[in-house]
Amino acid sequence: MLLTICTIRQLPQALALGDTLNQFTATGQTESILIGLADDPAHLPPGFVSAYPILPIGELLPTEQLVALSAKYTPTEFAAACKPLFIAEAFRRYPAIDKLIYADPNIHFLSSLAPVLDRLDTADILLIPFITKNLVNGPTDKAWPDEKFFQNIGLYSSDFLAFRRSAETDRLLAWWDNRVRERAFINYCEGLCLDQIWLMHVPVMFQEVAIVKNPGWHIGLWNLHERSIQQQSGNWQASGPGGLKEPVLFVNFKGILNPNEGFFPYQNRVRISEKPELMTLLANYRQVIARHQTLPFAAINPAYGQQHEPPIVRGWRYATIKSMKAVTSFLDRVQIPVIN
Repeated sequence: MLLTICTIRQLPQALALGDTLNQFTATGQTESILIGLADDPAHLPPGFVSAYPILPIGELLPTEQLVALSAKYTPTEFAAACKPLFIAEAFRRYPAIDKLIYADPNIHFLSSLAPVLDRLDTADILLIPFITKNLVNGPTDKAWPDEKFFQNIGLYSSDFLAFRRSAETDRLLAWWDNRVRERAFINYCEGLCLDQIWLMHVPVMFQEVAIVKNPGWHIGLWNLHERSIQQQSGNWQASGPGGLKEPVLFVNFKGILNPNEGFFPYQNRVRISEKPELMTLLANYRQVIARHQTLPFAAINPAYGQQHEPPIVRGWRYATIKSMKAVTSFLDRVQIPVIN
C-alpha cells in the first residue's frame, strides 16, 4: 500500500503521485493507494471525485483533540503531527496489507516500487538520509545548506518511509505518535523540526531498521550536488558517490516545483537552471499535475493548523534580517560593563 498525506490544496499533487505509481504496475492492476486528508472534506470543491480512497483526519481523532491540535500548529506542523496516526490507521484498516510505503505528495515515481518492497522482506523500517557524502573536502565552505543544517532538520527525510507490519513497527509508531502530538513544531532553538527530527533516534532505539543510500532513491534539492541523473534508452539513471549507476526510483520536487516549500528556500549549492535533465523531469511532472488542476484547489485554505506559516522573505528583506541576526550575535559575545 502507498499512503500520502495532504491538504485539499495539495490534492492535485497527491492524485498525480498515484498516477505516476500506477504507470509502473502490471497491466490491469492498480496499486493500493490511500490519501490521508489533513483537512476538512466538507471544503472539497463541488463535483470532485477522487480516483483513490480518502481518509480524513476527522475520522481518526475526537473533535476536542482535533481542535486542540489545530490550534497550536501551522498547517505544515499539523500534517506532520498526524503522520504516525495515519500510518497506524492504514495498517489497522487494511489487515491484509503487510507492507506500507509513505510518500510525500511532491514525489514523482520513475520506476516500480518493487525494490522498496523487496527491502522490506528483511527490514521492518526503511529510512533514507538526506545526504550520503561529505559536502566538502577539507575546511567548511560558504555554500548552503551545510552539514550543520541537517543536524537542525534531521538526518533522515520523513517524505519517504517504508514499513513492514510487525510488533517493532507498532512500537515505533506508538513512540513516534506520542512525540509528535506535542512536539512537531519547527523550532530549531528547541531542537524540534516536525515529525522528521525524531527519526534520528530510530536506528538506535528500534530493531530491523535499514538505512538506504542508493543514489536512485529520493533525489531532491538537498542531494543534487552529490548525484547526477541522465536518461538512457528511455530510462532514468542516477550516479552518486563512487560513480555506480542505479535506476532512478523517484524524485521529490519539494522546493523545486514551489521554492517556498520545504527547508531549502535559500540553498545555493545547486543551480537548477544548469541541470537540463532536472528541468525535463520537472516539465513532465507539471504535465501530470495539470490533469488534476481543473478545480479551484489552490484557493482553499487548510481547515486545520490555525497558526500562520512563517513567510519566506527574499531580497533586501532577507539581507536585513541576516544583518540584524549578525548584530545580535555580536552583542551576545561582547561583555558589556555594568554601570551602577
